[in-house]
Amino acid sequence: MISQHHHPYHSLRAWHAGQREKRINTRWVPYSLRLEGGGFLRIMPQILLSGVVAALIGIVSQFMDDELSLHSPILFPIFGFVVGLAITFRMQSSYNRWWEGRVQWDKISAVSRSFARTLWIHAPIEGKLEDLERLYHGKEEAIKCVHILAVALKHHLRGERDWDECGNLKQLLGTLPNYNFSATNHPLTITIHLASYVERYRTETKIDTQVLTHLLTHIDMFTAIISACERLLRTPIPLGYNIAISRIVWIFVIALPSQLWREFQWWSIAVTMVTAYALFALAEVGLEIENPWGAGPNDLDLDRYCNLLALDLNEIVRHPCSGCYDAAGSGMKTPLSLIDVHDVDREDPFSMFAESEATSMV
Repeated sequence: MISQHHHPYHSLRAWHAGQREKRINTRWVPYSLRLEGGGFLRIMPQILLSGVVAALIGIVSQFMDDELSLHSPILFPIFGFVVGLAITFRMQSSYNRWWEGRVQWDKISAVSRSFARTLWIHAPIEGKLEDLERLYHGKEEAIKCVHILAVALKHHLRGERDWDECGNLKQLLGTLPNYNFSATNHPLTITIHLASYVERYRTETKIDTQVLTHLLTHIDMFTAIISACERLLRTPIPLGYNIAISRIVWIFVIALPSQLWREFQWWSIAVTMVTAYALFALAEVGLEIENPWGAGPNDLDLDRYCNLLALDLNEIVRHPCSGCYDAAGSGMKTPLSLIDVHDVDREDPFSMFAESEATSMV
């Protein structure tokens, strides 16, 4: 599924311009009239079933002269309060998990920017001409590796294990030297590549101790973020809570028609169905956002986050770095282009590495 925000922009300026144009040209639809994202179609069978149950209770009440009516001014308000608490707990627990996922991905962006900036600006490039070239390309590979880490983590959290499901991830990983394609946890494997790049700088250059510590600390943070995201994925809300909340809601919905029959008669069927929609819709949204890593309209838009991270990294490497000169010493090296081209038709997604700074897309 392609994200609704997924566009092949190649600079932050183009992205902001595209988003502004989208806001201007997109026709706004009230939330109450939108079908996508509300889970209406998924809860429709439950709503219809509640209507059938209400109709049966109405038929029985009609022939029994209201003898089966459970009308009580105390019992049902109290039970309704209990149902409200159950739904609130479900929604709050799910939203906390959704927000925690957003916080963890924000950490991915922040750590990636800081790592790339430190490596690009503060890691020295020194030695003979061939050493300069090798160290410079090492910087390129390391910063590109940061972006690949985010893309790999996206597919890892979505459970996309087949290469056909992973878009261009295999092609991105192919740019890393000696990559182990049989790895079962690609994000973790990529952190090993990052550590190898840093170790190369430590042994081949006179890198400042503080810079080295900063880079190693950020690699540790990448590993911690991967673990936190996996914790959200692999630790759902306990099954007992979901079962109990579902049963409480159904008991309330089934008993509601007998509570309403005396005053609403056959209108109690419609009132029951409307009430069922409200309860089941909140429960369904809570169930959907419990795992924030999917590709649905209520899940985190990881495609857009990966694209924006690539644009941020492009901005960093367009800044001149000390020692990044070409063989002739006539000017700066070509800036990187790390755009995530997931589901975008492009014969060579890294062809922009060969473009000059003057012809880079802005």
